[in-house]
Amino acid sequence: MPRRSHPIHFLHNPPPESLPEDVGEFLRQLGGPTLIVIEGQNNRRCRAVATLLHGNEPSGVRAILRWLRSGERPAVKLICLIASVRTALHEVLFCYRQIPGQRDMNRCFKPPFNDPPGHVASHFKELLAHYQPEAVLDIHNTSGMSPAFGVVTYESAAHEALVSLFTRRMIVTEYRLGSLMELSCDQQPVVTIECGGANQPEADLIAEQGLQRYLFSDDILQGKPGPVLDLYRQAVRFELQPGCRIAYADQRIPGVDLTISLDVEKFNFGVIPALTRLGWLGPRGVSTFQVLSAKGENVLPRYFLSKSNGLYSAQQLKLFMVTTNPAIAQSDCLLYACAETEHEQHQHR
Repeated sequence: MPRRSHPIHFLHNPPPESLPEDVGEFLRQLGGPTLIVIEGQNNRRCRAVATLLHGNEPSGVRAILRWLRSGERPAVKLICLIASVRTALHEVLFCYRQIPGQRDMNRCFKPPFNDPPGHVASHFKELLAHYQPEAVLDIHNTSGMSPAFGVVTYESAAHEALVSLFTRRMIVTEYRLGSLMELSCDQQPVVTIECGGANQPEADLIAEQGLQRYLFSDDILQGKPGPVLDLYRQAVRFELQPGCRIAYADQRIPGVDLTISLDVEKFNFGVIPALTRLGWLGPRGVSTFQVLSAKGENVLPRYFLSKSNGLYSAQQLKLFMVTTNPAIAQSDCLLYACAETEHEQHQHR
């Protein structure tokens, strides 16, 4: 097969002393997307981790490097994909989500696979089919300041158990965007772990501690009795229309279509009451964005409204993945939201 179809390099059982302490130097040694394979105490079983799908989300790769340098042997064989190495190294370390002009790697796990990120995604799918891991973690950072949470594509005991290794907050999403977690099935559950913002020290700690539980526990697919999961369903995406001009400030900025409050990140995973102001609208009003359900319906009036040129919540909401990065707001979305009526608490039994 053409080499471009198999872009992931392999690194088997690297000696701990061969690995640098500095994560940037580690990535420079890897040079490109790499699958690290580590023998476990029981090699008849396998688990998988993917991280750095986005080049500006370092907590996962930092946790993996710290573990690799410890030399500790995992309970079962581990395969670990360090994905967007070149993106992380592009110009400034951990600056870019994706290389400008390329697709978001975590939108490439469905066809077409005809570009560099697609080649990596397709190759990793082949490797998952080959190694048959019993579970897959996809470790991320949020694009803004946020507590940790997990995201899954459907409810199951295995998904809840995996998320609870890291956090007690779980989102069930029906969106199908081409993300890695959409490969999840009962035989191979996949969960996304959002450890918090890339600049939050606690995000690195959450990644490290959760990874330890994942690596060294014999049974990771059965939740332990007691912990309560904060569960949200039916999320919607706040997407900007093409050409929408957005700014972040503590007052309305003339000449832009949408000014979002500078402190909007404080709403991440907080419950906001109806008629909470999130920002200010330009002359075009709410026509510059849409609020999409998983079915593709624009449900904006149910969630947000315009009042005296301000943007307000239309009902009590839980917001998450709120970003203050205008590039991410424009290329992906500004935030996700769930109605508080979709909130439930699950007790493991």
